[in-house]
Amino acid sequence: MIRIDLLPKEIRDKGKGTDWVILAFLVLMVFALLGAGTYSLNRISYAKAIHKKNLWSAELAQIEKKVDRVTELDNQKNSLNGKKKIVFQLLQGRILYSILMEHIFEILPSDTWISNLGMIEGEDRAIAVEVKSESLSMTSVANWLQKLESKADLFSGVDLSAIEIKSAGGESKSDTYSFTMKFTYHPPMRS
Repeated sequence: MIRIDLLPKEIRDKGKGTDWVILAFLVLMVFALLGAGTYSLNRISYAKAIHKKNLWSAELAQIEKKVDRVTELDNQKNSLNGKKKIVFQLLQGRILYSILMEHIFEILPSDTWISNLGMIEGEDRAIAVEVKSESLSMTSVANWLQKLESKADLFSGVDLSAIEIKSAGGESKSDTYSFTMKFTYHPPMRS
């Protein structure tokens, strides 16, 4: 079979160029549709990511507010605990000195009196005491010294200074004995 083309060459070639243009247009349309689809999918996922970021930012802001509140409450708690500790130490100190005075006056002889009392509290709650006293008899001085030394759980390091005799000058008045007693007071353990 022989095929004969009776159309002139210009007409025959005229139709061939449009096929290529249509094909190129279709290929460009497919690429454009794929690009637009990819762009819209990326835009949707980007919008979702922005929405999640905004939600997480809002949630983070709420959590930061709670953390700030907890930090503020912890600071208040620490401040109140510090104040409570100071008040407790002050109360213990007030009680400590009254207990010390009670223990001293329990063993102080009746004819001995204190003219000056100095106290220095150490870190371990032990109190260094210096008592300037006067007594009407040497026996009272010895009794007080003996009572201090016998209560070793409360008093330690008992030291008696030289005793000065102060003459009264008359027949009816008796002599007084002036001395300084130094010791360390250890308060009893309290619960």
